[in-house]
Amino acid sequence: MTLAPCGEDGVGAAELRAFPPGAASGPGPDGPATPGGPMSESWMAAGSRHSTGAAAFPLFSPPASWAVRRWDGERRLLPGFRHTVRFRPPGSDAYAGVLAFTTEDLDGLAAVEVWADGRAMSPAAFRRPAEDAC
Repeated sequence: MTLAPCGEDGVGAAELRAFPPGAASGPGPDGPATPGGPMSESWMAAGSRHSTGAAAFPLFSPPASWAVRRWDGERRLLPGFRHTVRFRPPGSDAYAGVLAFTTEDLDGLAAVEVWADGRAMSPAAFRRPAEDAC
């Protein structure tokens, strides 16, 4: 997984959540979870305030330099569940990056594709909307 904040921003906080089938899909870009919230909050962590740019790591292995404050539930993707990853820059609520996906979404990716905006795309196709969002 790669979290890509705007410009030279770093990742100040990040979380991974899992929602059971039929539950609300989770937090929006600027708000809390909606009713029928998460069944499992897999991890919640504070990032290194000294890092800038993208942070890449396996989904269930946040960087060792991050202070993982919570680690509940399964440490694997749950079939049929909707997973969300949310991050924000250090010391700011100016924006948040949010990604929602299912195991089935990721299983359908070709080796050269990424999942963003609810669909599969090439890394090059992802760069444009990511830059426009900043």
